[in-house]
Amino acid sequence: MLANLNREEFIALLRKLGQEGDDDVLTAARDLHARITVAGIDWDNLLVPEEDPDAEPEEDEDDYADEEDEYGEDDDDADEGDGDDGDDDDDDDDADDADDAGDDEDTALSAEQKKEAADLIAAISGQEVSASTKEDMKEYKQDLADGEFGAMDLKYLRSLRARLGK
Repeated sequence: MLANLNREEFIALLRKLGQEGDDDVLTAARDLHARITVAGIDWDNLLVPEEDPDAEPEEDEDDYADEEDEYGEDDDDADEGDGDDGDDDDDDDDADDADDAGDDEDTALSAEQKKEAADLIAAISGQEVSASTKEDMKEYKQDLADGEFGAMDLKYLRSLRARLGK
């Protein structure tokens, strides 16, 4: 299981923000924030402005780029040869967490990391969290047992635990 933004779960958490119990609302808000943070996006990227119904539709060059890429053609001649894929954010994220240096989601976890993941799953499951988060923890536990638990998942659990502990 990858730490991603499942639309249905995300909407369910957003709906919980209107509940009467402050603890439920705070738990849902922290869970939402953790998911956004781990996904590497911010609220400005997630929430798009409402479109003006009178505005003329704009042609998106990326729509054509995707079609051309399917046929092996490169439509972006301006960036040829510079060796930069334009994805500088990943470098910053890796530098921030020394424990994750060199880790990617395909890297097998060490025994120590597996134990840390199991401890995090147990700690989060034992807290007052949403039903969705409890279900996620069951899935993480199964993924850990099946060997499908990756470094990205561990990073998500660390982030979630830190936010829930505040």
